Amino acid sequence: MGKKQSHKLPEVCLLKISGRGREGDLTAVVAEKKFVGEYKIFVAENRKIKPALSEGDEFLARLRRKGDVYWAKPMVRTSVAGAANETLCGVVEKRNGQYYVRAAEKNAHKDYLLEKSKGLKEGDFVKVSLSGERRFRQAFVVENMGAFDLNKATTSLILDKYDIPHVWDEKIVRELKSLPHFSKDGRLDLTQVPLVTIDGDDSKDFDDAVWAEQTGGGFNLIVAIADVAFYVRSGSELDREAYRRGNSVYLPNMVVPMLPEKLSNDLCSLNPQQERPCLACLMRIDNEGNLLTAEFKRAVMKSAARLTYGEVQQALNGNKSANITPVFQSVVQPLYLAYQALDKAKKRRGALELEVPEYKIKLDKNGKVAAIVEEEETDANKMIEAFMVAANVATAQILEKFKLPIMFRVHDKPPAEKATEFKPLAASMGMKFPDISALKTSHLNKLLLQSSEDKWGGGIGMMILRLQAQAQYSPNNIGHFGLALKDYVHFTSPIRRYADLLIHRALIRALDMGAGGLENEATKELFIDIGKHLVETERKAVSAERDLASRFTAEYVQPCIGQDFDVRIVGITTAGLFVRIDCLGAEGLIPLSTLPDDDYDIAEGNLALEGTYSGLVFEMGEIIQARLTEVVPATGSMTFKYVDKEDGVDYYEKKSRKTGRRTMKEKTKHSSKKMKRKAKKHA
Repeated sequence: MGKKQSHKLPEVCLLKISGRGREGDLTAVVAEKKFVGEYKIFVAENRKIKPALSEGDEFLARLRRKGDVYWAKPMVRTSVAGAANETLCGVVEKRNGQYYVRAAEKNAHKDYLLEKSKGLKEGDFVKVSLSGERRFRQAFVVENMGAFDLNKATTSLILDKYDIPHVWDEKIVRELKSLPHFSKDGRLDLTQVPLVTIDGDDSKDFDDAVWAEQTGGGFNLIVAIADVAFYVRSGSELDREAYRRGNSVYLPNMVVPMLPEKLSNDLCSLNPQQERPCLACLMRIDNEGNLLTAEFKRAVMKSAARLTYGEVQQALNGNKSANITPVFQSVVQPLYLAYQALDKAKKRRGALELEVPEYKIKLDKNGKVAAIVEEEETDANKMIEAFMVAANVATAQILEKFKLPIMFRVHDKPPAEKATEFKPLAASMGMKFPDISALKTSHLNKLLLQSSEDKWGGGIGMMILRLQAQAQYSPNNIGHFGLALKDYVHFTSPIRRYADLLIHRALIRALDMGAGGLENEATKELFIDIGKHLVETERKAVSAERDLASRFTAEYVQPCIGQDFDVRIVGITTAGLFVRIDCLGAEGLIPLSTLPDDDYDIAEGNLALEGTYSGLVFEMGEIIQARLTEVVPATGSMTFKYVDKEDGVDYYEKKSRKTGRRTMKEKTKHSSKKMKRKAKKHA
């Protein structure tokens, strides 16, 4: 029995020939991912399409519905079986009476003439299919989504682009109706322990809760994590879909969860005053933050309060809300003291002290950007992070005692070729940068410390971030370079990361804690493949989040075209200077061609751009003044022009002055002549 049709098909749709029916008619399926389900589609012959359509070919068709059957009239073939079908999204522009589509991607430099423009308006956001030879591509509108709007365009621009699943299959919906009911029998009862959740203001799922008490020689800690493995069993439809998604994706205007809301926002969310099943990590640490003992229990808990980072920080600063007052002295203060102990241990082991600015895009009720704020990393944030790291380390150390495949979170040293770029920088600071085999996080921390008052400023942090290898998931433990840890796994977020769910299953099996453990078929070889898949879904999520954030940011700053900003240089390439407005996180390009006339060279390690004749030097991390000249929200691109901070105008507007001050072109010409005279003299 086929899947229920979830959408009525549009008048024009992209189809794919699937075979022939009993009467010999060609049949087709929908080639667009958003239409979930099975549709009965027959294809009428079109003699103008040569050669004739065959199985696997994709084509644009006009549909006519009769009852439960669709009849498709082919308009144009968009791809031949086995060949890649090329579609793109863009915004319609009208020029000289004709309509074009401008692709909504930064690296797309070509517009396409639309073959049919009926019903189109300038500014419409469309999906088109491209056909024909490369030099003479034809663009056919597959879907017109009306006037461009980032919220309406998110699915096509982001989710489809990065292949992020966002529709729940009917099998998942059915399975959610028959989830197991947890029992307190056999579980450690923590309902009388005042565990609390501490998250962001707008968080809707709470999968971790914490508690601490001070003892004579240190602290007792509990980190309780939602027991997702109890509900999501190996081999189930929920499990298969969670694995396929790999992780939740957090976009400015929506969340694409790894698990359905019934789990992520309800049964597996540690909501206040509600009994919830959990896996509890019970630790003892000394006053220096050293882990003394750790054990794991399947438990039941009841959150005493839902707190926010801001609320906790305000309370630590002496301003307690009514919500936090009942648990401040008994819970929050011991948590903070335990955090201070854990922080001592972090500093001793030399974890990388790299603070990367993060920005929160706040939307109003209409989906428009109301504000962009840099998120402050407070002691409250650091406190929860310290507890999560402690639990992750304890989990890794416990599991290593068992002969099971373990999905470690590993982070290698920086690639050798990248690390060598830092040697000239270190030398300029009076430091000797070691070879990669001897490199430690302490060397990078020293660079960060010295650069805080050095000419390179905030550029060093960005360079060290780009120096890092990508963290991986792997059953082969090579340690975590950035955290300076030998053993590390992800245990604390099984609602939003599949790797954490695997760790929960490993604990359940290793410690014989009942149903929901790791299956017998799990092997190290299988985990290698799973790890690669999870790293890829993580990469897609990060790319999607950054991509959409850049477009919302561009939309927000568009009214500021023509204004001057203090911008920080965050990248130097042959294309020009990449700069950022620090207070907004808005990044754009000052093209090399728009800089003052000169011959420019990039210094070793891409640390600076140096003008040969003018003496102009642009350094990584330096703050300069630039004028916003162009913004394209559909692509998220922003273009700036360098402005002489002293004169308040760009170099191309600068005139000769009565004081005799030369223009930049005159300076360049004068410097060039001077250099030639010197060269002639020395010859």
